[in-house]
Amino acid sequence: MHDERIVVVAEQRPDSTEEDSFQWMSRVLQAIDSIHNVGVFCLALVPANTLPKTPLGGIHLSETKQLFLEGSLHPCNVLMCPHTCVTNLPKPRQKQPEIGPASVMVGNLVSGKRIAQASGRDLGQIEDNDQARKFLFLSEVLQWRAQTTPDHVLFTLLSSRGTVLSSLTCLQLHKRAEKIAAMLMERGHLQDGDHVALVYPPGIDLIAAFYGCLYAGCVPITVRPPHPQNIATTLPTVKMIVEVSRSACVMTTQVISKLLKSKEASAAVDVRTWPPVLDTDDLPKKKPPQLYKPSNPDTLAYLDFSVSTTGMLAGVKMSHTATSAFCRSIKLQCELYPSREVAICLDPYCGLGFVLWCLCRVGRFLCCVCCVVVTLCFLLSLPTGRSVYSGHQSILIPPSELEVNPALWLLAVSQFRVRDTFCSYSVMELCTKGLGLQTESLKSRGLDLSRVRTCVVVAEERPRIALTQSFSKLFKDLGLHPRAVSTSFGCRVNLAICLQPHRLGKLADQVGKSKRSPLDLALGVEWGPT
Repeated sequence: MHDERIVVVAEQRPDSTEEDSFQWMSRVLQAIDSIHNVGVFCLALVPANTLPKTPLGGIHLSETKQLFLEGSLHPCNVLMCPHTCVTNLPKPRQKQPEIGPASVMVGNLVSGKRIAQASGRDLGQIEDNDQARKFLFLSEVLQWRAQTTPDHVLFTLLSSRGTVLSSLTCLQLHKRAEKIAAMLMERGHLQDGDHVALVYPPGIDLIAAFYGCLYAGCVPITVRPPHPQNIATTLPTVKMIVEVSRSACVMTTQVISKLLKSKEASAAVDVRTWPPVLDTDDLPKKKPPQLYKPSNPDTLAYLDFSVSTTGMLAGVKMSHTATSAFCRSIKLQCELYPSREVAICLDPYCGLGFVLWCLCRVGRFLCCVCCVVVTLCFLLSLPTGRSVYSGHQSILIPPSELEVNPALWLLAVSQFRVRDTFCSYSVMELCTKGLGLQTESLKSRGLDLSRVRTCVVVAEERPRIALTQSFSKLFKDLGLHPRAVSTSFGCRVNLAICLQPHRLGKLADQVGKSKRSPLDLALGVEWGPT
């Protein structure tokens, strides 16, 4: 851990905005990676004319380095990519073999008594009355809920007008997943463990397709569909994820299926190399002969692919054990119960957005795909939706609908009296810019945000403090408490936390003022896969 890392420090132009600076830093990282084939640990921008100078007017390198190490550099923008250069992290602990009869005999002979053995508490330990002990897999949880609470509404999808476009109960989701599993077996001729790319717009079809894959024993990969007006730049990413994930087939809607093989698509990619494409608009009526049950909880549940700011495609393997533990921690942290409703306004294709949209609702989560308020979290126990697992009700609002109706998310939070909501920075920015002059009008329409306990913005790239403060200030008159708004990060931030010295920078400053860590601003920048 004492290896030297590359740190780039530059002065920011006075007229440069935060977004301009971030785009510049992203291009610099890409250039360094492609030309020199090395990883940069940290790229920091400081205010203009603040770096120490030499007598001849140049930058004093040794003093700049010392300022960084002492935590006195005070950068105004930071972009960190520790995953590209920290490759020597310790491996996870390996379970030691049990003490055998021969070892016991030797121990008795040497010490004259039986060998003592220390055993710590199982980290995955849960209460005996917890249903998670009985059902280790999400597919089993859904089947159990379909039997015990068949009419319980898990998901509610809203249109741009704020009306309920569609909803899904436990039994409806179970039956639909069964039909999709039958289609995969009959039409797709897939085997256990085959990878399936799910190319759907945000909605209930994506959720049903995901659980259909689990019922058939396939490994789902959620992929953002190509934009019809921008196929040339969006379709190659879809094709790349399908190829890298080695998907045996692609499941999608009939409209997107035609788009993937259209004349416009053939100009961007080779449409002849697509794996079999199955549309789920016309599902078979019969059930599969039997539902797949994983034999080992450590087998693969799904793949999580995302494209980083530097253009790197990163894939994370999620086992059934990890998925179940993730959902359980979210359920406890967010206090998700069947009577709880959560609003979510996020893209459901990777990271926390996918977990909130698809996984947590089986328990009961209200997915409004916009913004859910939660406590400030930096670890895996981050409040994320868990509808199927937790049984709460999820109100789903695709972020694209806010382009038509910017007030959709906030109106839904007010209408359904939501206490917890999740959103992205793009949603928050759209609300801030689109509703800046409409607060009085919204107030007259009865919009009330006073019931919101936690409103969490899920950060994919870096914290945008100015935007968060503007959002809180703008909607304070509508009842939104400023302390309810917070930022959360995915598990990829854990690496930076582990690389911190003995405290978490600015968080520690709230307890006691002392010498600050050189990585005070490490939480909230570009993170790679763990």
